[in-house]
Amino acid sequence: MSTPTSPNSSANSSANSSAGASTPKTGRPRKRVRSSGSGSAEKQKSGRYRASYLHPATGERHYAPVTFATKAEAQSWNRQHLAAIDRDEWFDHGKGDRMLTTYVALWLEANPKITKDSTRELNRDEAKRWIFPKLASAAEPGGSVELGGMTLRQIDPATVRLWYAAMRRAAKASAVAKAQAVKPREHPARWWAQQTGRAVKASGRLSPQLLTAWAEAGSPRQPVPEAKPNAGEEVAARVYRTLHAVMEAAVTDGLIKENPCKIRGAGQVTPTERAPVSAGEVTAIAQNYPERYRAAVWFAVFTALRAGQVFALRRRDVDLDRRLVHVARAVGRVHGRKGHHIDTPKTAATDRWKAIPEELATILAAHMDLYTEEDPDALVFSTTHGNVLASSHRSTFFARARRTIDRPDLRWQDLRSASAMFMYDQGATRTDVKRHLNHRTDAAAARYERTSEERRRNLMGGFGVTLGLSKAVPATQPEPKPEPSKVVPPRRAPKEAAN
Repeated sequence: MSTPTSPNSSANSSANSSAGASTPKTGRPRKRVRSSGSGSAEKQKSGRYRASYLHPATGERHYAPVTFATKAEAQSWNRQHLAAIDRDEWFDHGKGDRMLTTYVALWLEANPKITKDSTRELNRDEAKRWIFPKLASAAEPGGSVELGGMTLRQIDPATVRLWYAAMRRAAKASAVAKAQAVKPREHPARWWAQQTGRAVKASGRLSPQLLTAWAEAGSPRQPVPEAKPNAGEEVAARVYRTLHAVMEAAVTDGLIKENPCKIRGAGQVTPTERAPVSAGEVTAIAQNYPERYRAAVWFAVFTALRAGQVFALRRRDVDLDRRLVHVARAVGRVHGRKGHHIDTPKTAATDRWKAIPEELATILAAHMDLYTEEDPDALVFSTTHGNVLASSHRSTFFARARRTIDRPDLRWQDLRSASAMFMYDQGATRTDVKRHLNHRTDAAAARYERTSEERRRNLMGGFGVTLGLSKAVPATQPEPKPEPSKVVPPRRAPKEAAN
């Protein structure tokens, strides 16, 4: 049960007494205001006690945000606040009587750091799903926590810990259920043929003989996919960061005294460690990608651009003569809306011209001759109808390609990681990689500071010489680098089904 403060308490909050403050007329130091009495502990019909006290400077009565089980607890609350008046540390907690739901809505609309509609909609939807609703708490049987029904000052560190534990469990359960509900994108007979070593194409119509053999084998189907060990962790961390930012804004606005979100590391996610992508694996993925979009794979590896930036590229953004590409847009999805949305890139610094090597320019030139319309605004990597390639189709193509190298853990984002790793293997500094990825901090670029297995093996090969266990081997002449002409441009292929 929550009892609001006096309606005039906020209006008189400026009358707080503090040491060293001066009167407006004389400029002389104001006398320290001392509290008197111990406040009131009034027993309610429910049997609980409502605590309140009078501020000696304003004469306003301030009430506790909750009731107490005993009179001693109510008096203790009064003593804490009256002691704060004596120490000139009093804070008008009545200003925090604003509902969390109301304040979050204002924060989302007025936050200057949220510049994208997609980010604003994502935060709003996640607040409605994970912050405001009643979540089951494991602290006690049948217990629950509901931040949406609380005011800002009612949310204390203990409440945040209960909410975070409940929200984290709910997010994990949702992620596991979602992973298990994913339906296979291919016919189970194709999967069975691949598992048993039978010759079958990655797409297209299945032969009657294969379907018959699959049926005779009992029509086996793909096993239900297992959720990742850290399922739901990314959502939980992002939602916690949102609540932390909201409460920090409330502190800045003077509505609460301190931020109750004090769980160390709750807003961080430990990334899942995956084996680096080798050059051979990147080549295999590109070769097994549909020819219409094969150049997009090479483009992503060479430039380290995100998928949204790659598939928003227009003909006018490519200058093959000077070997430059203009990164000015990005394809994305606004949370809660259908269809794709083309907007400016993730950060303002992303809008730039980026140099590309001769090999990539050769691949782009051949691709644009085959698949890109002459209109300056035509998408470089588009469907047969000139539309944006749907992310679901891109994921399907990528899943088929990674299956050929037995790397089900790879994502399109790993092409960006591979680009950074190849830069490091070439001897690039962290500053070089930071600029290549267009990151603002060294710490962000350091996340990609991984080397390939071949490079580590070669480096360890010198340990024997260093330790005196083997003789130094004379350096051999390096193999000549392949000429740009050896890059095989895409040939004209039948149009893909992705529209």
